[in-house]
Amino acid sequence: MPVKLTTALRVVGTSLFALAVLGGILAAYVTGYQFIHTEKHYLSFGLYGAILGLHLLIQSLFAFLEHRRMRRAGQPIKLSCQQRRSVALCIAAYQEDPDYLRKCLRSAQRIAFPDLKVVMVVDGNRQEDAYMLDIFHEVLGGTEQAGFFVWRSNFHEAGEGETEASLQEGMERVRAVVRASTFSCIMQKWGGKREVMYTAFKALGDSVDYIQVCDSDTVLDPACTVEMLRVLEEDSQVGGVGGDVQPPRKGLAVEDDQ
Repeated sequence: MPVKLTTALRVVGTSLFALAVLGGILAAYVTGYQFIHTEKHYLSFGLYGAILGLHLLIQSLFAFLEHRRMRRAGQPIKLSCQQRRSVALCIAAYQEDPDYLRKCLRSAQRIAFPDLKVVMVVDGNRQEDAYMLDIFHEVLGGTEQAGFFVWRSNFHEAGEGETEASLQEGMERVRAVVRASTFSCIMQKWGGKREVMYTAFKALGDSVDYIQVCDSDTVLDPACTVEMLRVLEEDSQVGGVGGDVQPPRKGLAVEDDQ
């Protein structure tokens, strides 16, 4: 069956189901029918609650089935040398808890993907932000493949004492460090998360095929990159993939392999 027809049928089916649930809820609310209740109606269970409960049960069932299907189908991709794709992982960091940041960087180091490039951009270049660069050196900076740059500016705002010439020089230095290093850390003038991501994207440019992003408190599954790449490679109509972010464990967001 053509993909467009399948998608259209799913949309129609989902819409009809939503309308049926909405109609049932409205009817139950209007009639106020109750299956059981206490003598003075302090507690009751009626048609309205039954429909909501059934809706939640159906949603949970289909979510479970879809999740199981994705896990069973999740075979690592096998690309030939000619088809090898390059990926960069961009980590946005802002005044992160040191333990969380260490766990994030260590999980990035364990990702099972050949030649993965890791770019951490720190939103802030003040003295109180320097500990994040120290952690980067501690976890990823022990090789010749690591590079860093402390920038007084960012791509949209010049830092104190920055001239037009030095600003352009800083931009080129950021690009050079990011593209030449397997592991890189850029500390820049505070500008918010969007500015952090812009720096990573701008510096990478077209030097990689795909860009993966996460926050600095995320622990990544070793197979996350290859699994998300598998989805992108198998379906040309998919332009982006989201990770299966599991509930936090002691304050950490854990991103699984789907």
